Amino acid sequence: MLPALLAVDSAVVPHPVQAGDLAGVLGGIASICTAIAWPVLIGLILWWFREPAAELLRAAVGVAEGATRFKIWQIEFDKDVQQQVAQSEAVALGTPVGAAMARTATGDAESAAIPNTELAAATGVRTLLDSAPNSTLRKSGEAAIKARMLGFAQEYETTRASMHAGPERTRALNGVVAKMRTLALAADLFLDEFMSAANSPGTRLAAICILQMKPEMRAVPWLADRMRVEQPFVFFQASVALLNAVRRFGRTEQAALGSAIGRALAQVQSFGEHADANTIRLLTLARSELESGS
Repeated sequence: MLPALLAVDSAVVPHPVQAGDLAGVLGGIASICTAIAWPVLIGLILWWFREPAAELLRAAVGVAEGATRFKIWQIEFDKDVQQQVAQSEAVALGTPVGAAMARTATGDAESAAIPNTELAAATGVRTLLDSAPNSTLRKSGEAAIKARMLGFAQEYETTRASMHAGPERTRALNGVVAKMRTLALAADLFLDEFMSAANSPGTRLAAICILQMKPEMRAVPWLADRMRVEQPFVFFQASVALLNAVRRFGRTEQAALGSAIGRALAQVQSFGEHADANTIRLLTLARSELESGS
């Protein structure tokens, strides 16, 4: 019986826990604690810094909304400007050159009048620019206007170089001028820069278009000098700007205007048989209006 008893006793006595088993249990407990501790720690951190976190979130949302508004305004601005420019160009291209020249040949006030469509378009573009909700958007709009004007300047130079002289080229150049006038009131910030563009007659034409829409007495001598250095199409546009300067400042700046117009007229007449008759007529009209005080 003794061997059987010993077998029973050995069955009820538990085996001692081995070191490897204990390490595994402790490792499992540590893993569980780690898995629990990190979410708790993160939760405590978020709770502790909940107000600054909320402010950062609101700021991020504000930045995103601001960027969206910026993009929407810019897209709408570019679209509206393009629409105004296209309308002005369409009207100019649809006007027969012969009819326009006939009006100029009469030497009357209508010959130098800026079309009402262009005046309305220029005012509309300036209003769009002034509606920019902040200075950043305003500068973006101004940069876009400048880029378009310089593009039109290049278009003038390319058109003049690629087309033969004649009514079709004149019509095309009148279309460029119409587009420049449409942006002129919004581009007045760049007047001095455009006036000083020694190597770009197209950019100087852009300056002249600005002065047609918004005459400035300080630019009158520069306009008179155009008769000496520019091509006939450009100095004809300068004569339009001089006439509009007379109509704006004639009552208060008679002497300065008279001197500039006299100098410009003498320069054009000095070309003899090659003198541009339409420019002479407009300058003569400007002198007449200045002398009559009308």
